[in-house]
Amino acid sequence: MLKAARASILILVLACSVQAGHMQNGSPTPPPPPPPTNVIEEEAPTEGETSSDLADTLTEAALSVLNNVLALL
Repeated sequence: MLKAARASILILVLACSVQAGHMQNGSPTPPPPPPPTNVIEEEAPTEGETSSDLADTLTEAALSVLNNVLALL
């Protein structure tokens, strides 16, 4: 019986000492932010025009050129 009590006390001491420590394993660091992308700045539309008007004009011009090229073939 004395042997069992000694074994129980030894296990209790070892178990308490294991839980007493706080192990620092480091918290995960967030990934670095992505590098900034090169943004091409568009020219500001002139007075009275909006960017959609400018895009419509360019689209119409491109379609007109394409139509003329196809007509020549």
